[in-house]
Amino acid sequence: MAMLAPFVPYDPAETAQSYAGRLSMLHTGQRAARLLEDCGVKPARFSAGHFEEVARFAEAVGEDPAALQAGTIRTLSRYNRFRQEDFSRTVLSPRVRQFCPHCLREDGPGAEWRHRLEWCFWSFPMCARHRSALVEVPREGVGDIRGAVERAGGLDVAEMMTAGAEGGRCLVWLGDRLRSAQDSSWLNDQSIEQVLNASEMLGMVLDHGQDVRPARLSRMERGDALETGFLIYEQGGEAVYAALDDIRSKASATAIQAGPLAMYGVLYDWVDRRSQLIPPGPVREVLREHILDHDAYMVGERLLGEVVTERRLHSVKSLALTLKVDRRRMSRLLQKLGLVPEGATDGESGRLVFQVHDVEQLISDYETGTPLADVPEYIGATHRQTLAFYRAGLLPAVIPADAPGAVRGVIVARRVLDELLARIGALPSLDHDQRYQALTVGKACQRYGRPADVLIRDVLAGKIAAYRTFGEPRLHAVRVLMSDMVASQHAKVIQT
Repeated sequence: MAMLAPFVPYDPAETAQSYAGRLSMLHTGQRAARLLEDCGVKPARFSAGHFEEVARFAEAVGEDPAALQAGTIRTLSRYNRFRQEDFSRTVLSPRVRQFCPHCLREDGPGAEWRHRLEWCFWSFPMCARHRSALVEVPREGVGDIRGAVERAGGLDVAEMMTAGAEGGRCLVWLGDRLRSAQDSSWLNDQSIEQVLNASEMLGMVLDHGQDVRPARLSRMERGDALETGFLIYEQGGEAVYAALDDIRSKASATAIQAGPLAMYGVLYDWVDRRSQLIPPGPVREVLREHILDHDAYMVGERLLGEVVTERRLHSVKSLALTLKVDRRRMSRLLQKLGLVPEGATDGESGRLVFQVHDVEQLISDYETGTPLADVPEYIGATHRQTLAFYRAGLLPAVIPADAPGAVRGVIVARRVLDELLARIGALPSLDHDQRYQALTVGKACQRYGRPADVLIRDVLAGKIAAYRTFGEPRLHAVRVLMSDMVASQHAKVIQT
């Protein structure tokens, strides 16, 4: 195939379709389709970015096929592809949807006009070079830059339509990315659309709050939001996490049942529902971690497409469900434990969450606890003694009873019972010579008129010497000497 002469080099800043249009105007004076057909290339397939057609055209005009491929946007049935990255059609399109008339003026006559790759990204409505807003054409766009200028009323009219606008850091990053310049590994590991979408959603919530409606924002407002979000997003996951702290602190939702949509607004909605075609990237994991660090999710629940494998937080409601206790009663209990501010309303306490390790002892005590009715057998005491110990606070309930003296449904932590038995097990063994003076707890209380809970409290405090018989260390194995009981009685008389 004979190559075209004179040779006109491809500008890496323009699209492959723009290059074909420039060459066609030079050699045929007509739009790109005429030259493409003369080169044996099917215009429709070339416009759609088919590899074979682009390569055939590159050979015909003497250009590097790889260079033209780098400027080609491949249009597929549901999305577009550009440099091995997937793009939503609303984000990137090869059609001319916006342009900078000042850039075209610098290009020279109409035959030299270039459709820049940067203009193909709908997220950027401004030109960094001229600090002006791009001229917008119908959303579906036109196939040729000259057609777009005609649609705008000509270049002179288009220039009068522009207004001042700053490009910002994000547009500089895009230009560097298109020129294959390296940036931070955090951004390098993400596609262009992932960076743009995450930055824009983050910025919209920061600039306009959780209730923002993207469709109601102007393109310049969305461009400003993109810049706001990008300045944070380019710093990495930790900066994004800190921004989520700021977003959550400003949320106006106060209902107990307020979920992540109310807390994070369109950012959460996009990650959760509207990013099915193009994955959102690492921002999903950052947002998911932030939610799990601030909201109570139970194991097995799904959050942002993944199953929660570890509970990190409890709320008053989840604790109440776990421990089978009324939520308001649980709130009062947590106030007693110092986990909820004294006097907090139901709404205030309902929004609080607690680290699992802060309440895991309470949960463990509940799950392994022993009903009060079974405690006598466990510790080797009578039912009457056990009730005395319970009412005196020696055997505190995991969850205090609803009313003073109530015993129904009361459970005692297994660790409390085991600690009592361990202290009994640590008592010295009763000597053979002492057994004739030794009394059980019950007999000692009857003979000397001492309540069982008072006697045991004195034994545990070391005020009365106690011993245990051989065998299992339980309360019925505890012995006290008559001489020690008499001495204790005399000491009490002297004190009074």
